[in-house]
Amino acid sequence: MVTHQILRKMSAAFVLLAVALSCSSTTTVTQAQKVAEKPTLLQVGYGGLIFDYESEYMMIPVTLSGDEKQAGFPTVSPLYDSYEESRGSGIVGYNMIFYNKNSGQSNILLNRKALISKFEYLLGKQEPENPSEGNVQTNQPKQNRSKKVSSKPQNQLLLFHIIDSDTNADGKLDRADAIIGYLSNLGGKSLQAITPPDTQLMSWVFDENSGGIFLTIRKDSDGDRKFTEKDGIDFVRVNVSKPNVGKEIIDGKTRQELQKILTNSK
Repeated sequence: MVTHQILRKMSAAFVLLAVALSCSSTTTVTQAQKVAEKPTLLQVGYGGLIFDYESEYMMIPVTLSGDEKQAGFPTVSPLYDSYEESRGSGIVGYNMIFYNKNSGQSNILLNRKALISKFEYLLGKQEPENPSEGNVQTNQPKQNRSKKVSSKPQNQLLLFHIIDSDTNADGKLDRADAIIGYLSNLGGKSLQAITPPDTQLMSWVFDENSGGIFLTIRKDSDGDRKFTEKDGIDFVRVNVSKPNVGKEIIDGKTRQELQKILTNSK
């Protein structure tokens, strides 16, 4: 009888111990889950200085640390120390600081969340080489004429390729979304969209003689929220002296005439 009571007490003790260990384990797992679920705090960071000796401004790209773990924040490509190295190098940053080397003043390009996928200067005409200087020895440093910015005020501009809307509704901003062209002055001010919404800027040509930028854009022609080779392209012209969303070069009448000519339709 005594032995039976001892066994019952031992069984009860084991049950209580098992319950206690289970609760402890559950508490530990719950705490670990809370730590794992705690969101990573995003921190603002800065890329290398983008420096152009022929401009009074230098640029500082703005980045985010921890962005590769956050939905909607793609990894930013490595940033470079000069315009020549950085143009066309993937995502430049989430914003841009402009610093005036003479006045010491600075300003921010964007007042909203966005991605800058690319930026380019609108260059002026190349200065022609002087044949008479071909064999003349000089100690003066050779100028990079291809980077010379026109002295005309309306040509002191930057063209930005900016992703600022989740057009395919996948919860993030990336190159699959619309890429809009924006113009600003060399100080990052007077920012103005020049390509239509829900399009992707493909390429552009600047004609200094007419003061026009001619841009190739891709439209979401089939309305599937994707930009593919199946979608149509179009061309718009923008006057740099009065920048605004560009007007299409090919009008409706021309399109109808081409349709008749090429498809033999009436």
